[in-house]
Amino acid sequence: MRIAIALFMLAMPHIALGEIYKFVDENGLVTYTNMPRPGVKPQLTIPDLSKSSPAKPAKKATPSGKMPTPSYFPKVDTSTQTKRDDMRRQLLLEELRSEERNLAASRNELSLGSRRPGADIGKLTDDVRMHEKNIQMLNKELSHIR
Repeated sequence: MRIAIALFMLAMPHIALGEIYKFVDENGLVTYTNMPRPGVKPQLTIPDLSKSSPAKPAKKATPSGKMPTPSYFPKVDTSTQTKRDDMRRQLLLEELRSEERNLAASRNELSLGSRRPGADIGKLTDDVRMHEKNIQMLNKELSHIR
């Protein structure tokens, strides 16, 4: 039994070779097949993996620990990137100021709520923690901008 499974696994790459055709009949029924039909072009060609060249080694990280940018990746000139970074910094600073105001309001609500009967202290505490966490994350993000 094990031998049969091993032989099947060895033969699988050869089974997977071929082309996939998409055919739409007059009723709109879509059929995918490996059998060509007149006037139908292949939609997908499955490569022969048994003849492929060995995999290229992965690119190594630069000394700074960053992966090199692929050659096909779109390039942005320095002045454009600086403008984008400045805009991002401004947006983050505005969001930080807003979160600081919200935190102050939430802390005020918590202090007032602790004196009111029936106030949901758990929810008020969660609100304070959420704003503190948001401020922490915004500061972290701002530290990554040059």
